[in-house]
Amino acid sequence: MELQFTQNGNQWIAETTVNAPYNLHIERKGAGKFMIYQRGTDSGQYATCNIGTDLAYNQGQVIDHDFKHEVYPKYIRIESGSEVTSATLTEAQS
Repeated sequence: MELQFTQNGNQWIAETTVNAPYNLHIERKGAGKFMIYQRGTDSGQYATCNIGTDLAYNQGQVIDHDFKHEVYPKYIRIESGSEVTSATLTEAQS
């Protein structure tokens, strides 16, 4: 699934729902902060997803990372400090 990011100030943001372990492949114009937030309910506030500082402060343009949560569905919000040029989320097949 292709993710659509929208600009909000100096952040590029996308929100989606995942139902299985997934891979994110994101290409950006440059370096910048990268964060993922999650929640286990279909509404309410997001909590910080522990993705580690290596990924959160990735200095590269390309992010390719696998994620696994214990409970699904999971509602996620992705924020990038650099403009996203392409973003694909691939869920594991059950």
